Amino acid sequence: MSDQHLIAKIGQYALVKNKENKVLILERTRSKTWCLPGGRLNDDEEWDSALLREMDEELTLNCNNPRPYMVNVLKDEWQTKYCVYFVVDCLDLSSLQISDEHSDLKWVGLNEIDDINFEDTKVKEVVCSFLGEG
Repeated sequence: MSDQHLIAKIGQYALVKNKENKVLILERTRSKTWCLPGGRLNDDEEWDSALLREMDEELTLNCNNPRPYMVNVLKDEWQTKYCVYFVVDCLDLSSLQISDEHSDLKWVGLNEIDDINFEDTKVKEVVCSFLGEG
């Protein structure tokens, strides 16, 4: 077995849909590309509490009931990430506040997807699949 067997970080991302069948996306401050809310697990952190922690840190959003939706691997100039996407339930979507990691947020519908500069085409595919089910 190679020393490079697991070179990826593990990231978890949330799919949050509003009543208008639009998904919440965030613009990364560093790259000015769009992504889903979420992030990496800390050492000794459980997957479900880690995702809910990220939602609170990034958006001051209280969510629960994360359910696995899709997985993929993203590679960019900064990292390789094994990504797991979850559908979550959120209690109140009216007062979102973004952290310094992000410069903007928006709700995007299926008909707006092609105009978004996602961080990776795989993220776009996840969002399209999720919105296509609504």
